[in-house]
Amino acid sequence: MGAMDLLDVILIAAGALVVIGLIGGIWIATAMTGMRRLSATVDERWAALAATLERRRAVAAPLLATASDAQRQQAELAFAALDATSEPQAKAEAEAAVQRVLRPLVQAAGSQPLGSDAAEARTALAALDDEAQARRRDYNTGARELNAKGRRYPSSMWASRFGVPREFFEVDQAGAVAEPPRIQF
Repeated sequence: MGAMDLLDVILIAAGALVVIGLIGGIWIATAMTGMRRLSATVDERWAALAATLERRRAVAAPLLATASDAQRQQAELAFAALDATSEPQAKAEAEAAVQRVLRPLVQAAGSQPLGSDAAEARTALAALDDEAQARRRDYNTGARELNAKGRRYPSSMWASRFGVPREFFEVDQAGAVAEPPRIQF
């Protein structure tokens, strides 16, 4: 009877270890899958933000058509820098430069009659800026979630594999974002 009790104890202990191992494996697999999904979501949000920013050149074309040669040259350099960068901080700096170059052109377009190409470009740029801000918030929220998840165990074991930590996309608000529209009565 004693040998049977010892065998039962060994089997129960082995079974418990197997169950604990399975639970641990499922926990790790679930954490890794969640990290992979969140990383893919952040990548998609970044691609959408970058595409929105890069559409600015086409939208600003009517404003650039009326600009001086120096302004056009500055704009081309700013747009080239925006297109050439792929990292969030560098793209944010390039976006700030584009905003600084376009600001005087957008302000000048405010005096154009409604329905003119310049006035429509100004309206389209404002809508594009709103879209870019929404996409920036989406990307930064996803990057924040991914970075937080990458600091927690067990995700921290393979966080670098998913590019964690991710940089935030932060435009220098003081110097880059155009002033709000003025309402005149």
